[in-house]
Amino acid sequence: MKRVLITTLLIFGLLPPHGASATLVGQFDAAIRNVQSWGGYTVVASARVYDTTGAPAPRLASAIVHFPRGASLRNSFLTSQYFCDGSKLVANPDPALCRGAEFASGSLLLDARPAIEEPVPASIWLFLASGGERGSKAGIVILVRANQRSPAWNFDVLHGFLIPEPRGASEFGYRLVLPTTLQPLLPQVTLSLIEMKLRISGLERERRVLVCVRRSRGLCTTRRARVQRTFWLRVPSCPHGRKVAFGADYSFLGGKTITKRRKVSCSRFLNLPSTHQKGNVPTA
Repeated sequence: MKRVLITTLLIFGLLPPHGASATLVGQFDAAIRNVQSWGGYTVVASARVYDTTGAPAPRLASAIVHFPRGASLRNSFLTSQYFCDGSKLVANPDPALCRGAEFASGSLLLDARPAIEEPVPASIWLFLASGGERGSKAGIVILVRANQRSPAWNFDVLHGFLIPEPRGASEFGYRLVLPTTLQPLLPQVTLSLIEMKLRISGLERERRVLVCVRRSRGLCTTRRARVQRTFWLRVPSCPHGRKVAFGADYSFLGGKTITKRRKVSCSRFLNLPSTHQKGNVPTA
């Protein structure tokens, strides 16, 4: 995926007017940071949703992100070592309980008007979890926790899925399904998204391996131990057209789904060591 993600999922787009002079506007930007030669990288994303009249925006019901074919989760990460048990967070919303499974974190700004006039700041963490439901490859546990104590809302633990796309969807390999409806403590309170900032650093696996550093007459005479790092996602193969497809579907309660598709050049990551010979998908 690497630098391809710099220009993916750039904007939500515009929803049709839901009032005489009201327009709901959604924006989404993403950039790549800290690209490593061994395949690691960080995605920094930000989103904002607002109504042009200043009224609270409808609640975001779900978000689905489509990844290019080949950009899938490595099987070596589908073990309990990298899984979060969501029930632990329900009993105690401490992200440290699932630190080994955390692949993203960030902040939210929520709108609870008219019950609460001031925006409600919150933190968000995303963890890898076991899959199996809805035909998923893996599950996602999402912890959203208010930064300030409130009688209206404290925290939520949500569950998403990483699902293989149908075989007929030639451009995409997997989709990430993220439910986002929060449940306040008081029935008269509703929470909608104002702003999101997310840092997706991914997961990595380290292991020590012996490599040959000196040879003589075709034989290895000196070996040294080195750390080998593996990133959690495979690199998508780069088609002949040198472009891969990303997609995003966003659903608001009471509103229709916004669907976005974008072709992105993949030529920039062809020469990275992690692409293994011009974009071929590693098998490990």
